[in-house]
Amino acid sequence: MPNHARAPTTLALTESQSTELALVAALPASTDAEKRKRDADVLEVKLRAIRDNVVDSRRRGGAADVSGSQAGAGSGEFHKYREARRRERERLDAIEREDEERRTMEEYRARVETRVKASEEKTAKNRKKRDKAKAKRAAKRAKTTTTSGGDDVAAAAVVGDDDDDGEEEEDAPAELD
Repeated sequence: MPNHARAPTTLALTESQSTELALVAALPASTDAEKRKRDADVLEVKLRAIRDNVVDSRRRGGAADVSGSQAGAGSGEFHKYREARRRERERLDAIEREDEERRTMEEYRARVETRVKASEEKTAKNRKKRDKAKAKRAAKRAKTTTTSGGDDVAAAAVVGDDDDDGEEEEDAPAELD
């Protein structure tokens, strides 16, 4: 049997790439870890050179599956077309799904924001109402304590009738002296 071993291919390097490779390869390495690091660096330089030198049809903007130059389509062309069409349809569906998810999340955030705002407004309104009632009760207590002996009941009745805001007052528990 003949040996069909390939001859090693030479890597065409630019001047800067060959200089970089020579500098990396010439680094001294005394320990095993340093040797492995140097070898990894050499491989990294070679890989970068390969990437720079190899022409990729995707980089040029060319089509991934180009039909041959024959006049008629072969038996596999329909399958290639169908696969390309399926990939494109999946890509467009994914774009639409992402757009729909983004739109849904924006609508959700807007709803949550309006609900939080309404809740905060209602809480502020109720807080204001509670504070107003508290101030009224405190004023009533201050007025009843400043009046003299038998007039406590009459003073309380007068303060209770002083309702300017038109809202119903909460029933406060009666205080016993």
